[in-house]
Amino acid sequence: MHLGDYPAVSLHGARALALGMQTRAGDGEDPRKAKTAQDVHQTKSLEWLIDKYLEEYAKPRLASAQIGAWVMKRHWRQAFGKQAFSTLTRSDLNKRLLKIARSQDHGPGAALEARRWIMGVFSWAIKAEIATVNPAVGLYGRDDLRQSPADLRPRDRVLTISEARAVYRAALRMPDPWGDLARILLLTLARLGEFAKAENGWFDRYGQNLEIPGVSHKNGDPKTIPLTPLTAAILGGRPDGADGPFLFSTTKGGKPVASYADAYANRLRALTADELKLAPPHFTIHDFRRTGATHLTAMGVNEEVVEMLLGHRIRGVRGVYMKHKFLEERREALRRWEEVLTSTG
Repeated sequence: MHLGDYPAVSLHGARALALGMQTRAGDGEDPRKAKTAQDVHQTKSLEWLIDKYLEEYAKPRLASAQIGAWVMKRHWRQAFGKQAFSTLTRSDLNKRLLKIARSQDHGPGAALEARRWIMGVFSWAIKAEIATVNPAVGLYGRDDLRQSPADLRPRDRVLTISEARAVYRAALRMPDPWGDLARILLLTLARLGEFAKAENGWFDRYGQNLEIPGVSHKNGDPKTIPLTPLTAAILGGRPDGADGPFLFSTTKGGKPVASYADAYANRLRALTADELKLAPPHFTIHDFRRTGATHLTAMGVNEEVVEMLLGHRIRGVRGVYMKHKFLEERREALRRWEEVLTSTG
């Protein structure tokens, strides 16, 4: 009997499939009879399963599908993409999660995100009657993936003013599109995905705003990001994509950058250390939001303006009745933050 083709089916996988055939024969079933749809799928690769999940489920239903595609490309396709998904075990997945958690370039947070997406893939495969076994049940959780007691707790890293200024100067030394993207995120306190996926058509040059449609925003609401003259100039200076509409792209606008690549995040940290003449405590791109919010609040900016600036929903009665979006107040707050970052004082 033909069990599949190497390397899509490894020797380990072939043995597992052969054992399954023997079990069926032992139960009185003829394993040579026509296979069910699930049986046919068992020799397909994990890469095939991920592609099917993305096309049939994630992309039509999840706003975060692009992030999921990037997470799975980085953490699961490289490790097991060519292997038959039916041969993967919980042990295989757990070993991979621990490797991600212990990596200096990734860490426990990345491992937890990788866990979330692979669980989604196999849970969907079971419901779609593609897989018969779910190896992602019972994977290591938060406590197992922590490398120290502080891991996976709410982050509290706030850059000092001198550190934030050093990051801004370091971003000027970064290659395209990573330097402009770092500056924009630091200046606007926006989420990475809001600008990483930004299209030319979202950029209102006359009103000097970035208009993000609800389908592309985290909480499902459309969002207007006010721009200062400096941030508008950065966006206006982005090259026109010959192959697509995306403002921040390594493929001439054809595809947006899916994340802030590890190699460039490391380079930004190294250049920041060079600007400061010492290595600051570790920081991430997401820490820019907390940093700006903290310093703006200390400067006396209204907390509701800061909440709106971060794209948070106002909860409770205020959220129901207060429809004012503080657009110009937010623009003024960003102008004040810009002065802090670009000052040489």
